[in-house]
Amino acid sequence: MSKSSFGLILGLAALATFATAPASAQVQTPPPQKHSCTHPGDHPGRLASDRQKNGWGKEAMAFLECLKKFVAAQEAAAKPYNDAAKVHIEAGNAAVEEYNKSAKTFKEQQDKAQN
Repeated sequence: MSKSSFGLILGLAALATFATAPASAQVQTPPPQKHSCTHPGDHPGRLASDRQKNGWGKEAMAFLECLKKFVAAQEAAAKPYNDAAKVHIEAGNAAVEEYNKSAKTFKEQQDKAQN
C-alpha cells in the first residue's frame, strides 16, 4: 500500500465516522439579554458646577456597577451550559489526540514494512 493510499484510507475512515455520527440535539438556550442600565450621558465639562460634576460621577458609577452586576448574572446563567459543553469538548479533544497518535503509529508501521 502506498503512502498516498494509506492517507486516503485514513481520511475516508475519519469522514465515514463523522458522517455516521448521530446529529446532536439542539440545546434550548434562552435568548440573549440586553442590560437595562442607564447611561449617564456626557460629562458636564469643567465649567459645570461641583453639584453637576458630582451628580454625573454618581450616575457614571451607578452605570458601571449595573453593568458589573449584569455581567455576573450572565456568567451565572451561562455556567450550566459551559459545564455541559466541557464534557463534550474534552471527549472530542481526547478523540483527536487518539487519532493523531494512531495515525502516527500506522504511518510508522507502514514505513517500517516498506524498508
